[in-house]
Order: sequence, then structure tokens, then C-alpha cells
Amino acid sequence: MSMFFSPAAKADWRSKLFFLRQYFRNPFGVGAVAPSSQKLAKFIVGLLAPKASDVVVELGPGTGVFTRELLSQGIAPANLILVEFNGRFVKFLKGEFPQVKIIEGAGQDLPQILRALGQGPVKKIISGIPLRSLKPSERQQIAKAVAATLEPGGVFVQFSYFKASPFTESVAAEVGLAGKCAGAAMSNVPPAYVWRYTKSV
Repeated sequence: MSMFFSPAAKADWRSKLFFLRQYFRNPFGVGAVAPSSQKLAKFIVGLLAPKASDVVVELGPGTGVFTRELLSQGIAPANLILVEFNGRFVKFLKGEFPQVKIIEGAGQDLPQILRALGQGPVKKIISGIPLRSLKPSERQQIAKAVAATLEPGGVFVQFSYFKASPFTESVAAEVGLAGKCAGAAMSNVPPAYVWRYTKSV
């Protein structure tokens, strides 16, 4: 790529090209037609409002759009834990973010993953997992995993391509999460709705 492109622009193009290759290889496994936009990333990280000292867990980071935004807002690489199910994305992420902890695994297994890392409950979790594309039982398992790893008062931010809540009210209430739609990024492809949940104190 030309020397006239900034490092951020080069990273953006690498992410988009890689994403498209994975989408055409397995569209149902990827769950979207394009990587999340930078505007959506800024909106979501703003709602998460992490402090520089916070340990942040990211579920389903894909090509790392939200990861780059977290790093640009001052979160140290050592304080980021990415959990990605797709092995090809894991390999890509490790090349892009060599100092970040990147684990190949499922969101349902988050409590066990954090224990294996020697990490206790965290204050902030962000997710790009296409929850509404999963079976209800899988969504419930992820809700339980998130609630089990959040500190009381901790924040979980999830975006969805559907206007309906990623978790049903009954599932959220059962695990101690209270959430509401915080807004939408209509310029994203496709448009995305963002939900912010807090763990009961």
C-alpha cells in the first residue's frame, strides 16, 4: 500500500480486506456483510467509558475495530482480553495486536477463560457477537457468562443489527443485568442498535 496512507488507514484496509475474504468463505459464520464502522466503535467505547486502568474484555472482536478504538482511548494492551471463536480471526488479531491477550474460545466459556488467565471479575465487557443470530439457549449461556464475570455495577455493551434487545427481559433479569437501548448507528452497514447493560449491585 502507498506510503501516503497513514498507519491507521492501512490497518483499516487490512481489516476490511480480511473481513471480506472471511465473509465470502463463510457468510453465516461471520454474521455481517461488513466490519463495524469507526463511528460505531467510538459510540460503543464511549458508552463503555473505560478508565485507563480498567481491564476490558472484548467478546467477538472480529478484525479489531473496537480494539483499535479502545487502544486509541488509552487502554493499555496488557489490560485488554479478546475472546474470539473463529480461528482465522484469532490469527489475524494476533498479527495486528501482538501485545494484547487474544484467546480462541466461546463467549459461553468466559468465566473459565478468565480463571485460566488468573483474572478476577472485571468492570467492563464489550461484545460484537451476533447474539440475535444464535439459538435462545446460546444467548442465555452468554448472558450468564457475562453476568458471572462482571463486578457489581459493571457495564456490558452489546450492539445488534436487530432493534429488539439482544437478551430477553426475563433472561437479563434472571442473571442480574439491567439494560436499555442507548441509541443507533444508522450509518453503519447494516445499521446497528447499541444496548448498555449494568450488573446489579
